[in-house]
Amino acid sequence: MSTYYLISSLPVINLEQRPSLTREDYLSQCRSQLRAADADASEALLFDLPSSHPFVVAWRDKETILKNAIAYARATKANADVEPWIRPTQGCDISYEVLVDEVFQLTDPLQRERGLDKIRWMIAESLQAYDPMDVTVALAYAIKLKLALRWATLDEAKGQATFEQLTTSKF
Repeated sequence: MSTYYLISSLPVINLEQRPSLTREDYLSQCRSQLRAADADASEALLFDLPSSHPFVVAWRDKETILKNAIAYARATKANADVEPWIRPTQGCDISYEVLVDEVFQLTDPLQRERGLDKIRWMIAESLQAYDPMDVTVALAYAIKLKLALRWATLDEAKGQATFEQLTTSKF
């Protein structure tokens, strides 16, 4: 088992291109190269499974802080009450609100969503240790892979059909 081997063999990924790895491929590599607890944490991050791993707990807290900032931005824009949408967190980070406010200046919903995922990417990187071969780099990679795969599977025609269905259906 070698965290070094895993990290050094990972392909570069970004939100603009389809990753060469699937979630399952990455999880298989984690299972063969990481301690069981860290491989389980990768699985939890990739598939939204429960976990008490410190990295997963930290990521989910940061994600909740970000979602709260998004809720504030949306409530402000809609002149609505935000309280029903706010979830408790262990920490706080006012910079998320600033970043979300910048993203909400974008008028294109797709670009806004990409901007929010860029913030998530940045948060994942901020959770990595300074050592480039620390296991947290592999765990942050799981988050980034999940984000990149999300963007790779978006289909414009399918999205347009869903939009049409939602906007023309009668309630």
